[in-house]
Amino acid sequence: MTARRTPFQKAKQAIIDQKLLPQEYISLLPRRWKRVGQVGIFELHPQLLEWKEKIGEIYLTYLPELRTTAHKVGITSNTTRQPSYEILAGERNTVTLHKELGCKFWIDALKLTYSNGNHAERQRMVRMSTDDEQIIDMFACVGNLSLPIAVHHASTQIIGIEINPYAFKFLEKNIQENGLTNQYQAILGDNRKKTPQNWANRVIMGYFTIDKPQLTAALASLQQQDGGTIHAHGLEGSNQASEMQGKLETVIEESFPQFKVKSMQTRIIKSVAPGVNHFVKDFELKTS
Repeated sequence: MTARRTPFQKAKQAIIDQKLLPQEYISLLPRRWKRVGQVGIFELHPQLLEWKEKIGEIYLTYLPELRTTAHKVGITSNTTRQPSYEILAGERNTVTLHKELGCKFWIDALKLTYSNGNHAERQRMVRMSTDDEQIIDMFACVGNLSLPIAVHHASTQIIGIEINPYAFKFLEKNIQENGLTNQYQAILGDNRKKTPQNWANRVIMGYFTIDKPQLTAALASLQQQDGGTIHAHGLEGSNQASEMQGKLETVIEESFPQFKVKSMQTRIIKSVAPGVNHFVKDFELKTS
């Protein structure tokens, strides 16, 4: 019995049949993709860029769940975390509905970040969180890491802070879409100034270049008599893992001597480049 071909295999065969590429380039075709709603994002090899639009059209044909294909052209930059993508084929409007872990996420897939590689971390946050917790998401974006917690823990109260006004519009929409208006409060602004104090049991910091003022705001947001847990993200391979711990310990020593780091663990979430991994450090802080 002949094995059924995957859509990727069918697209590859169509490219071969149409003699679109020189034979030696066939092996360079993408073997995986990032799907956000109805938008598919590929990383094309530089030698394939001459045929990028046609490749995008063929993948669009054989991946019928998509209405747009795009490829990555640069890194995500600046504090608003705007990715660098280029549309290859399909619709130019890249606002889409992405469903994951029982949540509905409206997002502009080409202008805002939503990493499929963080799926396991979203699951872990749901497992680690407990009912009746008070959680602050300091880099909420469209609710990427914190919305699933609210959906799966109905008694949890969450505050999400987002500095990018465009992302904030989707965060508010997603709170409404998932029926969380009594459970999730969205705040627009700089988390160094807008993070509530003496409130949280758990703080999520899903950003790669966390600075000392943000760590100060995170520590101030914890319940000062009890402490709590901080999940701080970063990039391993650039000394951020050790720097993160050092900065946190310095802020504790300078401003929060009542807190002690009772436990700390580092988890690798995904590889983002050769020798560079996205990590999260879990700091459990107690007052006694």
